[in-house]
Amino acid sequence: MYILYNMRVECAYMHKIRWDDLQYVYAVARHGALSAAARELGVNHATVLRRITALEAAQGVTLFDRPPGGYRLRPEGHDLLATLDGIGVAVERLERMLPTFGKDLEGSFRITTTDSIADILMPRYLADLQRVHSKLNVELLVSNTPVDPKRHDAEISIRPVLELPDGMEGRLAATMNFSAYRAKGVPKSARWLGLSGRLVRSPLGAWQAEQPDETLGFRADSFLTLARMAESGLGPVMLPSFVGASSDKLLAIQGAPPFKTNIWVAAHPDLIRAERVQVAIDFFADALAADPRLPG
Repeated sequence: MYILYNMRVECAYMHKIRWDDLQYVYAVARHGALSAAARELGVNHATVLRRITALEAAQGVTLFDRPPGGYRLRPEGHDLLATLDGIGVAVERLERMLPTFGKDLEGSFRITTTDSIADILMPRYLADLQRVHSKLNVELLVSNTPVDPKRHDAEISIRPVLELPDGMEGRLAATMNFSAYRAKGVPKSARWLGLSGRLVRSPLGAWQAEQPDETLGFRADSFLTLARMAESGLGPVMLPSFVGASSDKLLAIQGAPPFKTNIWVAAHPDLIRAERVQVAIDFFADALAADPRLPG
């Protein structure tokens, strides 16, 4: 965690505190020890102790119990820690964004992603990108085929996978939840729509393999296609939650088994060092992380 001076916050415990004061509280609360907090902050443990003691004295509060061998945030400070977590994320995001302020980056790059992400999520992100960097152009390559790191079809990949394949580097941006959906009037006894092609390698593939063949009906290798099939009453279906929630014709089915995967924004190591690629990776990763349609 880096120091960002003069950032002021208000919370139930404190009033007008600079982030460079609160970061000492944050580090000690997470590590439970002055020495570990000092290593993270790049200072000595005496400095950490002095800053914590001064802050407590200035605010007239006791933030930590001090049992032998460590520091423990007092029980009433748990809400404070949650607030500091949010501030820490915001500070890190600012630190990534500030170097690009005032720069109108130019050039083109290609992004490959799945049809459901491209259709439902990307239009909003691309509009935001255009407002920030009007001279950056994007070519969107839509495919549900897993990325081959040996091929340079696109500079950036936005993919729902648990882990990045070897030969790719990037940021874990968000979690993608799956839920069950059906159209109104579809009976509980109806056969489920199933996955085919590359989608059988998704987290749902293992679940589908355990289902009796007679419980599965039509299949497709696209979640968008499966959603349209479900809207037509062809059966219930498991979909990424943001896909199902985007349809006003589908109802969520309660009690379905939970599934989730990660969404990564990544590039080949040889490409990730380019400034425009780095900016784009951070931009789209931040957009995914902040998207309320991906609450996981």
